[in-house]
Amino acid sequence: MSYFDDASLVMIPSGYKDQKVYSVKPIDGSGDLTFSRASSATRVNSSGLVEKVRENLILQSNTFSNAAWINDNSTETSGQAGYDGTNNAWLLTSTSAGGFIYQNTTIAGLTTFSVYAKAGSQIGVTLYSAHVSQGRYFNLSTGALGGTFVGTPLDSKIESIGSGWYRCSITVSATATNNFRVYVSNGTANVAGNILIQSAQAETGDIATDYIATTSSAVSVGPVSGLPRLDYSGGASCPSALLEPQRTNLVPFSELYNNATWASNGTVVANQGVSPSGYTDADLFYSTTGTGRRIFDAVTITSGSTYTSSVFAKASGKSFIYFPDVDNVTNSVWFNLSNGTFSTPIEGTATMVDYGNGWYRCSLTTTSTSTTGYSYVGISDASGSVSFTQNGTDGVLLWGSQLELGAYATSYIPTLSTAVTRVQDAASKTGISSLIGQTEGTLFFEGSQNLPQTCVPFQLSDTTNANRVQIEIGGTTAPLCVVTSGGTTQAVIAGSTYTLGQNRKIAVTYKANEFKLYQNGVLIGTDTSGSVPISLSAIYVGSESGTPYIGFDVKQILHFKTALSSTDAITLTTL
Repeated sequence: MSYFDDASLVMIPSGYKDQKVYSVKPIDGSGDLTFSRASSATRVNSSGLVEKVRENLILQSNTFSNAAWINDNSTETSGQAGYDGTNNAWLLTSTSAGGFIYQNTTIAGLTTFSVYAKAGSQIGVTLYSAHVSQGRYFNLSTGALGGTFVGTPLDSKIESIGSGWYRCSITVSATATNNFRVYVSNGTANVAGNILIQSAQAETGDIATDYIATTSSAVSVGPVSGLPRLDYSGGASCPSALLEPQRTNLVPFSELYNNATWASNGTVVANQGVSPSGYTDADLFYSTTGTGRRIFDAVTITSGSTYTSSVFAKASGKSFIYFPDVDNVTNSVWFNLSNGTFSTPIEGTATMVDYGNGWYRCSLTTTSTSTTGYSYVGISDASGSVSFTQNGTDGVLLWGSQLELGAYATSYIPTLSTAVTRVQDAASKTGISSLIGQTEGTLFFEGSQNLPQTCVPFQLSDTTNANRVQIEIGGTTAPLCVVTSGGTTQAVIAGSTYTLGQNRKIAVTYKANEFKLYQNGVLIGTDTSGSVPISLSAIYVGSESGTPYIGFDVKQILHFKTALSSTDAITLTTL
């Protein structure tokens, strides 16, 4: 049996664009869901990496003759052999000592400016941020950092790309229109002469990420505002549509553990390991003394509320980290980063999720009793202990700390100076009465529930809850069939519990005096009395008529205009 052929609506999260998830059927676009999320977000991409939104703020990033760039005693000649095998590099010629090319760019906070460069008649390049008067010489002959030009950037890097090319970068902190400059140098001073340059980038953050080409405007890539998130968590080969509630990461510097907001009695060395993002931006934390080694950031919270603290961590000589409760009163849970196990929490609930390459996302959920909360990581020699045998190098790699109001950890929300809010995801389609069975039909949902509270993954309605047929998942993770007509309950069928996070297939069939609920190949409930609601005209994914009840991954949804037989419904829902 081909269920796709018989279904009136087929949604599989593979085709999407800004503010839309395409339906496989119907093919005329009438079943496409409208998607919204008024903020950027993260997802696990098809490579298994945590993908953030990245943006190149530089305009005309590889057209140095454009008016976006201003030359000062310099000329720029295109058509040169580049680092990427093209002829897209430029010859930057300084016609006098101190000549340069620059662009004014509005930045906000920590920003990394980078350019690819190769020696010409001179062997050096200088990158400079005029707003903060910080710059660095780079030696394109030896691949070494030179001295500072005027002031010292927060960080400077030079990376060999091959064939004499290097990617050079400086990181500065400023909130203003900034003047980023590129000079020709001899490695120790700015001079007349020439070098090759290509592909400039200015981006928020403390490292240079993969180059993003721009023309007349800045360009962002990744799960930008309004773009559905197709998530490959857990090594999945087929993605799920990630739908989450609004959450705020209260940790102001979620990746920069050497920032002054983090207090510690250990040592932080920035950018020492490849993080779950795929970039070398994980920080090493270790200690030179023996007891109570920890790093923490204190933020304002609400007493009596439930919070979840989480961090991505990887062993780097030491295997155990521990979390206290959100108030930092009781050391509650120890995580073993060598084997992916954790102790029974003294307080609250804990999780540990494998992100590959030795990385785990560890979390603890507890209820506050004060107005000060802590994002906190302790390191130790063994579970249940705070003792630490130090040697000055062994510790753990940390990345992506998060403290959020809620009973479970949601997808990572990066921060770089202040708390950041990710707005809820929403998906729906109205005005499609012709696609919905008005006297009978079948709803099918495949996906996983990620939180122990009520979720509504799939609903048919008249845009209100007065007339609806929906698949619901209760607070104990039990599936439900809920039907109302004219504001009166017609059927409620409750199933058995099911493990959080596991993939499940749920179907509801409906027609007058016959409502059935199926899960994973089993008929788990029937109601033989009730009316089918009238004027069903809308589909909602993750909400009850627009009110969000989300916290799950959607692999596929189907709707049939007929009530499938028990045999077909069992076949459809069998894992």
